[in-house]
Amino acid sequence: MASSMTTDELLNELKNRGEVSFTPKKKEFYIVDDCWTMIKEFAGIWDYGIDWSKLERLGVDKVHDLFKNNCNKRLTNFKKNPAEAKRMIYKQLFTNYKTLENMKALALLTNPPKIIDELPDVSVGDEVMYWKNGNRLGVVVKINKTSISWKEYEDSGRTTSDNPDAFKLQTFETKTHYYDKTKFKKAKAIKHYRKPYEDELLGYEVRHDWGR
Repeated sequence: MASSMTTDELLNELKNRGEVSFTPKKKEFYIVDDCWTMIKEFAGIWDYGIDWSKLERLGVDKVHDLFKNNCNKRLTNFKKNPAEAKRMIYKQLFTNYKTLENMKALALLTNPPKIIDELPDVSVGDEVMYWKNGNRLGVVVKINKTSISWKEYEDSGRTTSDNPDAFKLQTFETKTHYYDKTKFKKAKAIKHYRKPYEDELLGYEVRHDWGR
């Protein structure tokens, strides 16, 4: 007599009798990269550290500078309608220019590092960077209780360029301005400073966008 049991019912009956044991085969799925990225972001596997609530409040200058420096792109007259300019930049950052480096840079804008009041261990004569003045190098001339007296090096007038034809071509240029370590500007008391990196000891860089 033919059985009216379904395949699943038959397997369950045999399993209950101990006459068969089986392990269900795991199902495999293929997910395209774009979808997989969205899944990982939603699950928090990739945490960029962006404070999403602060994106709308960021100044358009900061957002445009990130777009210009990291993506080598710019908007014309972006200050005319800041809200629309930021919307366009964010759209580009989260689609065509969505890289880990750009997301980290955006995270730094929404969560800038806190100023630490504890002063680095320095001595008179040490070279330090005053980062609130565009990262300029100078020398410690006096140690105060909660600050230092510091003299910034004068510019030597010598510069080098990574793109000498930038002005003519209306494009980007980074100029390195070199210090004259025999001349100093007037001493000033500063609280926020750091020790320089090796590549900051000779001069400082200024980036120009001659196409703006």
